[in-house]
Amino acid sequence: MKKKSLDQLLKEKFSRGADEYDQQRKHVIPCMEDLYQVTSDLATFDTSYPKVLDLGAGTGLLTSYLYDRYPEGSFTLLDLSEEMLDIARARFENAPNFSYVATDYLKYDFEGFFDIVISSLSIHHLEHQDKKFLYHKVHEHLNPGGIFINADQVLGPHPANEEEYQQNWMDKIEVGSLSESEKRIIYDRMKLDNPAPLEDNLKWLDEIGYQDVDVYYKYYNFVVLYGKK
Repeated sequence: MKKKSLDQLLKEKFSRGADEYDQQRKHVIPCMEDLYQVTSDLATFDTSYPKVLDLGAGTGLLTSYLYDRYPEGSFTLLDLSEEMLDIARARFENAPNFSYVATDYLKYDFEGFFDIVISSLSIHHLEHQDKKFLYHKVHEHLNPGGIFINADQVLGPHPANEEEYQQNWMDKIEVGSLSESEKRIIYDRMKLDNPAPLEDNLKWLDEIGYQDVDVYYKYYNFVVLYGKK
């Protein structure tokens, strides 16, 4: 039997349970509100109608934070899962200037330039060389002064740190209100996690040419990374 590719596995596992994804998210990510709010706060551009690209947009949850800031902006949501994007379409049903593309963002031509590119809890699934490739691709498609914000997971710098990250995370999940079947789906998705150390992420952004590179938020393995063109 032919081995499934990473994009096939991600599409399959995140399409399954798409209807419950948003409800589960706040129980799975202990700092979710902070993670998304910091991302939105950092998404500052000198226009009231920026062009925004969300990579691995899922149900559009992170986009909704930016839409609250920029109701006149234009938004492009990319995700592997059509089922996830269907929920995003319903979320923004009456909103103008939205487009949705079910695709692998590594392979897809972004078709133009953007003022703000965001991503949440998606890029850490990629192979490390693909993470750096994507960071470069985003940089090429940013307008001058454009910003890239990645709210994601990182690997601990030492085994003891990583053990503490994972223990804290599991403890938070176990004391939540998720059912056992929901936990099984979440733990199954976690098998596809492949985070890189924070230091490596920052180094890649610097090497590519992003300016003002920083980590603006960190809670154990969850971070908000920032870079400007």
